Amino acid sequence: MIIVRSPLRISFFGGGTDHPSWFNRPEPGAVLSTTINKYIYIQLRRLPAVFDFNYRVAWGMLEEVRCLSEIQHPVVREALKHYGGVDDSGYEVIYNADLPSRTGLGSSSAFTVSLLHAYFGNLGRLCPKSVLAKEAIFVEQKLLHETVGCQDQMAAAYGGLNRIDFQPDGNHTIRPINIIPARRQSLEGSLMMFFTGFTRSAETVEKRKVQRFDERVQEMRNIYSMVDEGEKILTDSRRSLSEFGELLHYAWTEKRKLDTSVSNSAIDHYYETARAAGAVGGKLLGAGGGGFLLMFVPPAAQPAVLRAMGELTFVPFQMERDGTSLVLYNPDLTSNYLPASAKVI
Repeated sequence: MIIVRSPLRISFFGGGTDHPSWFNRPEPGAVLSTTINKYIYIQLRRLPAVFDFNYRVAWGMLEEVRCLSEIQHPVVREALKHYGGVDDSGYEVIYNADLPSRTGLGSSSAFTVSLLHAYFGNLGRLCPKSVLAKEAIFVEQKLLHETVGCQDQMAAAYGGLNRIDFQPDGNHTIRPINIIPARRQSLEGSLMMFFTGFTRSAETVEKRKVQRFDERVQEMRNIYSMVDEGEKILTDSRRSLSEFGELLHYAWTEKRKLDTSVSNSAIDHYYETARAAGAVGGKLLGAGGGGFLLMFVPPAAQPAVLRAMGELTFVPFQMERDGTSLVLYNPDLTSNYLPASAKVI
């Protein structure tokens, strides 16, 4: 039996430039993001051949089916089909999460990374994080043909506060942002996250934005440039962290220009309410359209912001450093069977 957890992430700057349709132009692509102590959990074990089904998948529904092709969860179905052998069968996959899916925190990619981490481990191969990130991108972009970028898979695999750069040749580089502990705590203590109550399909919003890249070249270049500026603010202890909040506000105004689906009147109302109560800036996390609203709020103003945002659910969090990790790995709790035709990478 294997239990894996992978963190959700907050993307500060650069979102959209991590999509192949942008950085393959070629245009420079990069993001500045951090993972947080909210996780996706995947439990995987091989099923003994005593049931009247071969696969049990528990997510938003419970699936008990005999054939891979009958599995409705697309990531589970396509990953097991691609990486498994013809004689590989009999798995139970159980999904749990600390926060709802489709809320802008990269949960889909965290699920993919967790599943691959658990599945490869079950085959006796605990892969490095670089492989897990690369294979998760392959699953989502090539096997599922989803309109997704490359940042979420990298964040879930590696964890931490990072700058991630994307090159046209498919190579991605990840560099930790090294700041002193006191500054890191100040940043963490100035971030407030609220659940808007709306969930949405990130792919639907992302498709509309990608289709308009040709019309929004300058906005995309501005979004990319904020990664450099955000990194400079964090790493220069002489600069006030309030500048980071102001840059978040600018990033939100640029992101809203990409497509009308990025925001709506309710989200705009909550955002302006937080600003009026003392928040410096913020953004809607993820592709847009719903999910979590992140605000940069000086500690002195946080009680007023909490009161003003009373309609929404406040979700405290901390930044984390570990990335995808094993919660339980006990080969004695599963079969030792390894099909000869399994594709172990």
